[in-house]
Amino acid sequence: MKPSRSEFVEINGLRLHIRRWGDPDAPLLLMLHGWMDMSATFQFLVDALQDQWNIVAPDWSGFGQSQWSTSGYSMLQYVVELDALLDHLSPHDPVNVVAHSMGANVSNIYFGARPQRLKHYVNIEGYAPVPGFFEGTLGNVVGRWLGQLRKPSQGHPYRDQDHLAQRLQQSNRNLPAERAEYLASQLGVLGADGLLRIAADPKARFVSPISLHTEQIMELWRDIKAPVLCVRGGRSFVSHAFESCPQDLQVRLAALPNGNELVIPEGTHNLHHEVPEKLAELIETFLR
Repeated sequence: MKPSRSEFVEINGLRLHIRRWGDPDAPLLLMLHGWMDMSATFQFLVDALQDQWNIVAPDWSGFGQSQWSTSGYSMLQYVVELDALLDHLSPHDPVNVVAHSMGANVSNIYFGARPQRLKHYVNIEGYAPVPGFFEGTLGNVVGRWLGQLRKPSQGHPYRDQDHLAQRLQQSNRNLPAERAEYLASQLGVLGADGLLRIAADPKARFVSPISLHTEQIMELWRDIKAPVLCVRGGRSFVSHAFESCPQDLQVRLAALPNGNELVIPEGTHNLHHEVPEKLAELIETFLR
């Protein structure tokens, strides 16, 4: 594995953990992880990249080794966090970004509002709002969220890293055992009760369900003039969600002035865990 190094910076009053790989003098490549994930799990993708990069991957507040927020979590809060993070990492030059899931959905909003800060963008499975993702009326969805915040679940406990690795493989049949073991070693944190839980603030499990609607996302996408590559797993929940409304997906993608989409047929949602070699090749071909 390519070695990484950690640093901590204060962003908007919170202590955020940043993981770095590669040559600090090489071109900057920012990687933004998804929900209930962390920077370390980009390791397989980093190992598969062939070119020289200065790779920087933060843990969003509430995840990994970053500080927890006392005010809860929302997509727009993470947009503000990304804005301040870029002021720290690259205040003057636009950046290359690879973002997954929640990280990509945050990027969709931010770079639509600040398109001048973007050089190239790889969006991995960041297609929110996804049809049917929230069940029930909006009032019921918000009501459930409020209840969850009052009594946040501490997350499922695991006996040890082997138990967590087994659970990761049960959730993702495409995940090889050795990768599951590595992910478990990074994601699992030992609690006072002697059990492992995913490294995340219990409240971060419930990011605010209020988000931008499709027309607003398309309006933001229309302002992103940089080249954009959207990558989707053919067997992901995102792909399944759009099966009944493929035209909606095509209309949304058409909003990108300089966008393209590629599908990895055998992939599910966590492409950077499952098929990092294929994903790395797509990313570097695009960035070159």
